[in-house]
Amino acid sequence: MILTTKQYNILTRCIGGGPLEKAKIVVFGNELGTAEAGGNLEKTIESFIKTWKTNPVLKLKEGFVPTVTGSLPVNSIFLQNVSRMALAIRHKEPRFFGNLSGEGRAVLNRYITEELYKTETAVINLKPLPQTTERTWEYSNINEKEYQSLYNFTLKRPLSSVWKELRIAVMKEAFERVKDSLILGSGAKYNKKAFLEKVFENIIFEKVTLNDKLEIFVSKYPKIILSNYYSSYSGVGLDGMKQIYFYLINNNMV
Repeated sequence: MILTTKQYNILTRCIGGGPLEKAKIVVFGNELGTAEAGGNLEKTIESFIKTWKTNPVLKLKEGFVPTVTGSLPVNSIFLQNVSRMALAIRHKEPRFFGNLSGEGRAVLNRYITEELYKTETAVINLKPLPQTTERTWEYSNINEKEYQSLYNFTLKRPLSSVWKELRIAVMKEAFERVKDSLILGSGAKYNKKAFLEKVFENIIFEKVTLNDKLEIFVSKYPKIILSNYYSSYSGVGLDGMKQIYFYLINNNMV
């Protein structure tokens, strides 16, 4: 699709969703997905912008966070995993990382549709443009390599643009407001670590090895855990999530 300047502007200024100022858990995501519109990128963007314009938002400098979210898809692996973690933390119950019974699956689905990004969790996304998958690029008028480099904060000589600086300013204010929440990053842990070191001047991350396949970055204040993706297809899987959960419990982070 061809992304208009107006669309790019509003996507850049929207940096997340949910009750940011009262959230106990803030998910640090990569970008918006397209599952809410059945994987159709153009419909996703149209739907997002229409929702943002007609519902209350939390204003952050020149940006905003929608405080009303639409109907989230229960078949999203990412949302299922985030919800498992949120439910385990709420109930102090590691069984959410195992095979769920019919009743357990109903609890999980109900949390996704009724509570995720609505009650005690919120989300802040690193990059502004929705993608169907990490490997799918559908913007015909935007150079993918340049865009990805723009939001690569591990580069010694990071690229700059007006759009990027706008988004960073908004995100800095957002993270300042949630610095007393638990911040969980799933995926792109090195890039998110580099970004957060720009946001919080005196932050200290410790690399913690949970097993021979699982390393996380931990900050005690703000309380942050950065890991590989939660998905079992490309990340830590349910067993890894359980180990992250036990680390949180054993270190009094929740």
